[in-house]
Amino acid sequence: MANEATTSGARQLAALRRARLSAGMTQEQVAVALKCTQGKINKLETGHTNIKPSDLELMLRLYNVPEDQRPGFRALTAYGGPGIAPGSGPDRAYLEMLELESQAAEIMVLHSERIPKPLQCDHYLLTQFTRAGNPTPPKTLLLERDSRAHVFMRENPVRYRAILSESSLHRMPGGRTPEMVIDQAEHLIKLGQAHKNVLIHILPFDADIPFLDADVTVLQFDDGRRTVSYVEQGTKGKIIKVARTVAEHQEHWNMLYAAALSTDDSRKFLEDLVQQAHAGWKSARR
Repeated sequence: MANEATTSGARQLAALRRARLSAGMTQEQVAVALKCTQGKINKLETGHTNIKPSDLELMLRLYNVPEDQRPGFRALTAYGGPGIAPGSGPDRAYLEMLELESQAAEIMVLHSERIPKPLQCDHYLLTQFTRAGNPTPPKTLLLERDSRAHVFMRENPVRYRAILSESSLHRMPGGRTPEMVIDQAEHLIKLGQAHKNVLIHILPFDADIPFLDADVTVLQFDDGRRTVSYVEQGTKGKIIKVARTVAEHQEHWNMLYAAALSTDDSRKFLEDLVQQAHAGWKSARR
């Protein structure tokens, strides 16, 4: 049986080609717009060449693809994490997770040492890849992050509930500097204010919990599909569909949620963190 992520990618490539034909454009015309050869466009449509987010955005605009339909194409341009070798592309589980993420009605996230990519500020995101020696252009990385964050703004926005360990706000890419802490904490505050469906809960160090598991994302749907989870380990991920295991992930998330700060208290925690970082930044410059 074909891998689901591979099948998904084939569907998206076929949809991209249909969008071009519906717009009445030839591969040669698209090649002129992208300043490349017709052969490259053919390779893009057949999956023989990776599509850069900047090229995909231009193609979708050329084809007049509605804004609310564009996130469905993002798996074609996905960049997994900074530890993935340039050109190798993300693993298939990550690609499948991206498609599921764009279709989910509710997403429950747990991160212990990192900020989830849809919640990362520009400084945090770009520093990760720079420190990992990954030469992916900044614009490409930001486009992919923004594509994932589009679920916050679609017509029926996802309910995104994130539990972030306090450790994730101390473990910063490139080292914990006041500037990085301020940028990321303020970004989280602004996201919570701009999108009422984005609920951020900080799990403080003194929370009364038995243990903290690895990063996990639980995705729920309103169309009858079963809940699934996605587990991240380093640069690899795994989609979990076994009902018992998914239920265990949900149970662990709910246990941590009960011990985490409320959204209001979490916002106050972040505001205090910003003030502390500002004080540290001033003293460091004396």
